[in-house]
Amino acid sequence: MARFIAVVSGDSMWPSYNDGDRLLCDDQTESTVIIGSVVVFKHPFKTLHLVKRVTSIEGSEVFVEGDNPDPTSSEDSHNFGKIPTSSVLGIVIEKSNDV
Repeated sequence: MARFIAVVSGDSMWPSYNDGDRLLCDDQTESTVIIGSVVVFKHPFKTLHLVKRVTSIEGSEVFVEGDNPDPTSSEDSHNFGKIPTSSVLGIVIEKSNDV
């Protein structure tokens, strides 16, 4: 099982995760993306990775959103649309500031 650490940057996933939280993730090939999963994925237009929650799945595409209720706090599928599941790098297993 391939695992990696992702570090949260910003407040888009508050209150679930805070800026600086370290998240233990499973390589996407080892897990199945489902509604409610928190995923790490490649931004569709920028050279960076994002952490967001899957809110819907249509065919082989997923709609991702930040948890923060402030609509201006997150760059997510509201801004760039659905992403292909092939863009998902991993699924968050747990918050672990000790790893």
